[in-house]
Amino acid sequence: MQPLKVKDKLFYGLGSISDVIMANIVFQLAMPIYNIELKVSAALIGLAISLPRLWEAITDPLIGNFSDNTRTRWGRRRPFLVVGSILGGILCALMWMPPPMLGVNGLFAYFLVTSILFFTAYAVFSMPYNALGFEMARDYDSRTSLMSYKTFVMSIGSTLFLPWLYKMCFIPAFGGSVIQGARFVGCIAGALIILFGILPAVLCREPAGTQRQEKIGLFIAMKYTFMNKSFLIVSGIVFCILMGIFLAFPLMIYINLAVVFAGQGMQEAKESAAQINGVYNTVYGVLGIVAVPVINLLSKRIGKKKTLIGGLLLVASAFALSPVLFSQKYPYLQLMVGILASPGLSCVWVLTSSMLADVCDLDELKTGLRREGMFGAAFSWLVKLGLAAVMALSGYIIAWSGFNSELAQQTVATVNFLRFFFAVVPLVFLGIAIVLTFIFPITRERLVEVQAELESRRRK
Repeated sequence: MQPLKVKDKLFYGLGSISDVIMANIVFQLAMPIYNIELKVSAALIGLAISLPRLWEAITDPLIGNFSDNTRTRWGRRRPFLVVGSILGGILCALMWMPPPMLGVNGLFAYFLVTSILFFTAYAVFSMPYNALGFEMARDYDSRTSLMSYKTFVMSIGSTLFLPWLYKMCFIPAFGGSVIQGARFVGCIAGALIILFGILPAVLCREPAGTQRQEKIGLFIAMKYTFMNKSFLIVSGIVFCILMGIFLAFPLMIYINLAVVFAGQGMQEAKESAAQINGVYNTVYGVLGIVAVPVINLLSKRIGKKKTLIGGLLLVASAFALSPVLFSQKYPYLQLMVGILASPGLSCVWVLTSSMLADVCDLDELKTGLRREGMFGAAFSWLVKLGLAAVMALSGYIIAWSGFNSELAQQTVATVNFLRFFFAVVPLVFLGIAIVLTFIFPITRERLVEVQAELESRRRK
């Protein structure tokens, strides 16, 4: 088995810039643009964000299994990367260009339709992209190394670009208004999606042997996948982490408006919140980059499970301390949330992907097939079902809080609700994730046994 070269890991990692933009741009801009600027109800925007995730829960298994069964001269995965990134880039630009004559219901319908199409294109790209990473590396530590490169490059992209999306909308050269600025920002993001989505399709190579295996039907593939206990545990870990994050992090801009910059004029408060959001996410991203080689080293020394549990405890401490970190007197104290959470969440993104690749070996031992596409799709299916519910709920959470974008000073009840929810709810989900990590059964020793038996089968 040939070890992966540095250039192979780097070429694969480049695609993560497209992946992270497509995964996060809606969550970065939807509420600020469609709710705060265009005055569409937060509950409606939450619904418009969640319904595409439900749609993805249908499309992901179809695309993942189709990718597993595709046979072309360019491989099983790479054609999907090209098509998905091109469509995703175009739709990303269109999503932030609603016709100016639309009313509130028209804006909701426009955003809903374009976001459904956008996330469909994202599924076409992301399912095969993740599957390609699962099958490129074939041993316990090289998988963590490959996912470290992916997370490292992804963190660079998210640090330099994503944190400043909302702030970029205020640039006068982009049209003189936030709405016009969002159009330019969407076009820039779309171009980056296309560029970095095509690069791994051109520069990476797929294992040739997998194209010779027999094809497997969708329902049989799903049956085998959901019977795999280790797969369900990894999915549960990421599910719980994303539940906590996506319920809490969208509230940060509202906490800044209601608490940190309360008393300023609303326009001034929005610009201040956009500024500190950019600084926060840049610090968050830089620390994520710095953490990646440390995570890789720790995983080699103490294993993936112990490293991941340590990371989750760091994230939990960030939320537990948040009531004292959002301060009107010291606005930048909130950066401590990112300083604590970023290394911990980098552990999640690096190690759960590596753990899922290990699960694919255990599955091959049982079924005789390499089904990275289906595992990636089923993993995404479980996560997105939950995310759909969370995204729908997030809009109602903001509405329940009583936040009013027309008021410079929010009520005490609104402030207390936002603070309490941000601190407590994520801790519940993180606690469950820690328990699931503890019981995950695949260790380095177990994987060595599995791979030895697989190698013996292949020789025969």
